[in-house]
This record gives sequence, C-alpha cells and structure tokens, in this order.
Amino acid sequence: MAGISTQARNGGRAGPGAGPDRRAARRKPASAGAAPAPPRQRPYDQALRRGFDVLCAAPPTSDRLASLGVTLTAHTIRLPVMNRELHIDLDQRGVRVDETRLARSAWAVLAVHYLCAAHLTPDPRPVSFSCFQDCRSYLSVFGKRIIERFLATSGRSAQQFAQRGEQCGGTRVAGSGIGYRFDLFPRVPITLVRYEGDDEVSPGASVIYRADVERLLPAEDRVVAVELLLDHLSGKPMSEIGGPPC
Repeated sequence: MAGISTQARNGGRAGPGAGPDRRAARRKPASAGAAPAPPRQRPYDQALRRGFDVLCAAPPTSDRLASLGVTLTAHTIRLPVMNRELHIDLDQRGVRVDETRLARSAWAVLAVHYLCAAHLTPDPRPVSFSCFQDCRSYLSVFGKRIIERFLATSGRSAQQFAQRGEQCGGTRVAGSGIGYRFDLFPRVPITLVRYEGDDEVSPGASVIYRADVERLLPAEDRVVAVELLLDHLSGKPMSEIGGPPC
C-alpha cells in the first residue's frame, strides 16, 4: 500500500533497510522539551455534554414528557428502559441506572438524545432498518454488528433466545420464526425475530422498528439502540460497574 513504510507493514519491526542508527533512535527516551501526548478522545463524553446543553437550555414541558413516556421528579427525569429505569439528573448532568449506579456512556447518550428529539408525531408503522433513507450507508455495518452478532450470541438457538427474551422483559409476538418485542424506551420498541434454518439455509434474523424512531433518534443511534439491546440480552449490565444484567 502506497505511503506505508516497510517498518509500518512489519508491525513496527525494522525492515531490511533499517540501520542501527534508526533502531537506536527508537530506543532513545523522549526529550524533556517534547510535547506531551494528546489526551485520549472521549466522543461519548462530548456527545453527552452537548446533549445536556440542548436538554437543559429548553427543559421539556409536561406535554412533551408525557409524549415521550417519561416523568419528572424534582430535577430528575425517569425513563423506563425495558425492565429497568434510567434517571437523568438535569442538575448534575448525569445518568444513573435505578438511581444507584452510573449508566454506561452509550446508554446515557442514547437516553439524552431520545429526550432531545425534535419531532414527536407518532408513526406506529413497522419498518425494517433498510427503510430509513439516512441509514443506507450503514446496511453492511448493521448486518455484521447486529444480525451476525445476534445469531452468534443470544440468538444462537431458538431456545436460548426465548429464555433470554423472557428474562429481559420481552413480549412474544406472533408470526413466522420466534420474535420478541422489547420496549427499549417507551417510544422505541424494537422487535427481534429469529428464523430457523435447515440443511440448506442457515438461521436468519430481522429487526423491526417503529417508523417514528427516525424522528426520535439519529441514524447511528438506531444502530446503537439494537447493540445495547443485544448487550442486555447477553447479560451485560447497563451500568459502568456491576449491577444486575436484566
């Protein structure tokens, strides 16, 4: 590949043209006047800060809270999440799981983005991920990060999916295959359906959204929402440190 040195292609090892001076230079400690390494980027922290800026600049009205299916007590918004609850503290600008543990960053950002949704007009039509025009570039990513992962973990077998679906508060839906609807947020139900394979066809799966999720969550968040659902089904806690999985 043009622009990549022999040393880079060799994973940092010296290539045939590297002399002792180059190897010795790599062993030299950084000089006292060298610039420090930049801090690690934390995009979730930035997204959460910006989300709280928007949310706190225009606190939600009672009608808006009711439309989103959440409640406000003092300065804390309570957001139902399947069989748990997220507490969004507007004063401290933090998100906790059931008032006790700090929520994982991805859950916190998703919750704040949901509360900042600009358009709340309902549209209950069931749609697939490919129906979202702004998600077309994510289709291959969705197949790997969602469908393949589901079939390799909580959807490895119909029995395993049914067990985890019931434990995590899913509602069984009728139709071909085995499907469960999970109320990720009050206005963001997500249905996972697993189809059994046979001797010629491998098992498959599909994800069904409500059409109005396009107005409630940005494109990337619609992928993250299902990833977090799969985390939940796989037993990963919603909080940063410990806590029950479901």
